[in-house]
Amino acid sequence: MKKYSSIIYANFAPYENNGNILKYLLQHFRIVILFSLNFHKLGEGQSPSMLLVYRNKKIVHKNRLFQSPITPSLAFILLPIRSIIIFFQILYHVYRFRNTYGPFEIFFSVNAFTAWTGIILKKLRLVRSTVFWIWDYFPPIHEDKIIMFMRWMYWLFDKPASIYADRTIFLNKRLYTLRKKLGIYPKNTFRFVGIGTHIIKMEHKSSYSLLFIGVLKKSQGLELVLRNTDRLARAFPAINVHIIGSGPDENFFKKLARTSEIPIYFHGLMDVFSSETKHIIAKTSIGIAPYKPERGNVSYYGDPSKIKNYIGYGLPVITTNVFEFAKEIKLQKSGIIIPYDIGSFIRALRNIHAEYNSFSSNSKKMAARYNYMHHYDALFEDNTTTLRVV
Repeated sequence: MKKYSSIIYANFAPYENNGNILKYLLQHFRIVILFSLNFHKLGEGQSPSMLLVYRNKKIVHKNRLFQSPITPSLAFILLPIRSIIIFFQILYHVYRFRNTYGPFEIFFSVNAFTAWTGIILKKLRLVRSTVFWIWDYFPPIHEDKIIMFMRWMYWLFDKPASIYADRTIFLNKRLYTLRKKLGIYPKNTFRFVGIGTHIIKMEHKSSYSLLFIGVLKKSQGLELVLRNTDRLARAFPAINVHIIGSGPDENFFKKLARTSEIPIYFHGLMDVFSSETKHIIAKTSIGIAPYKPERGNVSYYGDPSKIKNYIGYGLPVITTNVFEFAKEIKLQKSGIIIPYDIGSFIRALRNIHAEYNSFSSNSKKMAARYNYMHHYDALFEDNTTTLRVV
């Protein structure tokens, strides 16, 4: 395996290692400078915004970054100020480390604002090239007018970042089709690369123990389960739910769980590949991702990392027909796609339970196709022809 010179990687917590992308970068670049930035408040286990410098996979420098308050009520109101702070901190530290760890080959990001920041760094000759891996699109539609306005502002950065990055990668064809419809064409080559999987060999027994991994937001659809625990208890007396993650709506879900008629276990923010997390997941049998099919749900344009985690663990999936990858789950018979209603959810549980070994086997086969160890080569392969091998 070739190992290349240097890369600057900027992303927001807890997504820095989604699909093991950070692990991939550490395996392929001698110097990795990570800007791990906070947006939402994610509970007690959340680390502060950090700058980490890795040399040959080992941390050689650690710097806590300044961050403004991230309480739910202030997260979007202060977004312009927070963005300015992020921009100047990235600029300062890249300039500061240019002689020690540079020259920097690539600035890599999945967020429009930080991708735009990378383009500015290139104009200042602090990096050689930029790679924008487009993960999402935020429709300027929301019941909260402040959030709607901030989404519109985000789009102002998304346009130039999509067009002027040296290399543009789309998470799926839906994101490309949207930009094509809007007349926004990358000025460079582009391709499609989804979230990868990290395969964990684990055998699961068929049961009604459910797993939810992810940021706790209402759009993720966990409410479908927590508001219908009475029906679930009647249908499956031994059912329970394990929730790994935190997020802006955590207190809302915990309040719903107080009156639950089935056991609900909140484990908080955890590394999805840690031994502790594996111990929890080993108790479960089915991964759930009942995204709300509502207008303005950003998941419509994404690639669900939680589902890539589920199939990586060999878990069958129950999800809704919100994201493009749902078609693949249905085609490969690694899960069941349902409408957003509890009756369909209950029927899906019964169907998976009846053919559990087949669904689980299909999940494992599907995960092998997206193994991160080779899946991410397409992100950089055109660039690495000119990168320095070390």
